[in-house]
Amino acid sequence: MDFSAFLGLPMQKKDDSTIIRPSDDGLEAEFLSSDDQPMGENEEIVRLEGRDRSKLKFRTHEPKLEERPNQDDVTMEDEWNTPVVAKASVPLHKGFWILIAVILLAGVSWLAYEFSQLKRQEKVEVVRPIQNFTKSEEQSEIELRQTIATIHETVRKFYASSSVSEMLQYVRHPDQVGESMKKHYMDHPLSPSEVIDFKDITPLTIGLNGGFWIVLTKMNTGLEGKLVVEVYSPTDVRVDWETFVCAQPMNWDQFVKSRPAPYRGDFRVYVALDSFYNYEFEDSDKYQSFKLTALNSEEVIHGYVVRGSEAFRVIELSLKQNGNKKVPMLLRLNLQEGLQSKSGVLIEDVVAPRWLIINSREVKK
Repeated sequence: MDFSAFLGLPMQKKDDSTIIRPSDDGLEAEFLSSDDQPMGENEEIVRLEGRDRSKLKFRTHEPKLEERPNQDDVTMEDEWNTPVVAKASVPLHKGFWILIAVILLAGVSWLAYEFSQLKRQEKVEVVRPIQNFTKSEEQSEIELRQTIATIHETVRKFYASSSVSEMLQYVRHPDQVGESMKKHYMDHPLSPSEVIDFKDITPLTIGLNGGFWIVLTKMNTGLEGKLVVEVYSPTDVRVDWETFVCAQPMNWDQFVKSRPAPYRGDFRVYVALDSFYNYEFEDSDKYQSFKLTALNSEEVIHGYVVRGSEAFRVIELSLKQNGNKKVPMLLRLNLQEGLQSKSGVLIEDVVAPRWLIINSREVKK
């Protein structure tokens, strides 16, 4: 925006050019040629002889006419430089100073009050946890610290175990998983490792059961470990070995490829909706098809469950709650003898709606 917009109407500048008029009419002849001015018959030509300029004295600086200041013009800069005549000051009323003093006094008093309240609040907040800390809260704090310490100790000893008998001391349901552990470590020899850091310990609530924790660790091998532990008491913590190794009754790839019928086993699988039907399971009104996969495997098998059964309702609900995305489940699969379907298996039951078994009674025999 042009700055002149803030100065009101534009000011007209007076013409500084000076009009030079000759005082003698005869002087015009010096500026007019003979063609410009007619002459009479008896008029005599008169020429003005100018003096030799070399004999004239000049000042070192000849001011030009256009450099002469016009005293009538006063610019904004001139106005700024013009001395300002001080106006006579009017003394303020005594009541005004009293009002100012009252306002300042009130402000200082309010600040002092707020500062004192803040200090008092800080003291209360510091003292309150000590004075009002009930015995139950104090006991809970002690138990929590003891639980964390026990988790650390148990997890360290679990990873450091060099034999199945040693590891069994730190796992859940040792009587049930003992044989599975011996079989697993025949094919996967135990390799003790050391925990160098606990990256995270998070409570895990499953239904109404809040005794489980997820523990993330960093090992001396550079790998990260993930365990589910159950806290029986602040001094008794056990590792869920089955989810640690994703225990299977037999190797999943072998089960899918060899199809050792008849065979019944409880497999930890991912379950997703499917629409593939053939041979014994071609009746989609009777069966619902699901795509079954396992951890660290690309092998796929099609599981079929009878519509309207308890297993069907549990699987359907689990998928719905997960937005129809695949869910991990522990399913009892029955590979019947004489099946013509080369990729189908009957889903006989849902052992658990997750890979983790909450308690031994949850396992259906």
